[in-house]
Amino acid sequence: MRIGFIGAGKVGCSLAKYLLVCGFNVCGFYSLSSVSAKQASQFTNSHSFETLEALVQECDCIFITVPDSQIVSVWSELMTLKLNNKLVGHCSGLLSSQVFSHKQVSYPFGFSLHPLYAIPDRFNSYISLHHAYFTLEANGGMIEQLLTLFKPLKNPIATIRTEKKALYHAACVLLSNHVIALAELGSQLFMHCGLDDQFAKQAWQPLFLDNAQALCHLGAKQALTGPVERGDVATIQQHLAALPDEIKPIYQYLSKVLINISQQKHPDKDYQRLQLELSF
Repeated sequence: MRIGFIGAGKVGCSLAKYLLVCGFNVCGFYSLSSVSAKQASQFTNSHSFETLEALVQECDCIFITVPDSQIVSVWSELMTLKLNNKLVGHCSGLLSSQVFSHKQVSYPFGFSLHPLYAIPDRFNSYISLHHAYFTLEANGGMIEQLLTLFKPLKNPIATIRTEKKALYHAACVLLSNHVIALAELGSQLFMHCGLDDQFAKQAWQPLFLDNAQALCHLGAKQALTGPVERGDVATIQQHLAALPDEIKPIYQYLSKVLINISQQKHPDKDYQRLQLELSF
């Protein structure tokens, strides 16, 4: 199976190199930037194609690794060429294989393969991809063939239904980007307490990292600590009185989620009073 990439940015370079390390035949790259394509081909010891048609002719499986907003336009050009039942995929967490369609008819050999991993660098991120989990989405008739194709990856690969891609991507954003937002809110609250900027931006990091490790190793139920788990209504009341109005609803909603986890951990404990305290 000869694999080609349209787009030579962070995702394309990283995935191509990782596939190469795992024993796949990476054929090469096509990009609107010939410089990027040449850099990526040198990095993966593959070819740099001058035209999209040349890449299509040489490859059996084509990954479109451009920004989400450009995938449809690349497909519009790609489907004018002789695909001859070649596999065509993208790595978007949000979009499904249904973007590969023409006149409301889906291309039967389209798929999406998404790594649950942030890829910040073109030439180094591939090293950590062996830790990543992947999700695979395609029409039902192609799933087994694709799972067999990507079996050499050794990564856990779960299949996901087409209509669930947007919800799945929202979950990824909550677990990645929104964690950053919560950290920023916490830092800002530290500064509101009169702590200096450097302390506010660094003091929470050991707390955050140790808690994240506990969460990953033990799971949410066993890692949970704090006033919600204890059912400490008096502490929660003081928090709500001190928090700025715009942050209070966030605190209330997240605390309600923690109550649900706490009830699983302590099924005999009564959290009703705390539930009432956190009502909007």
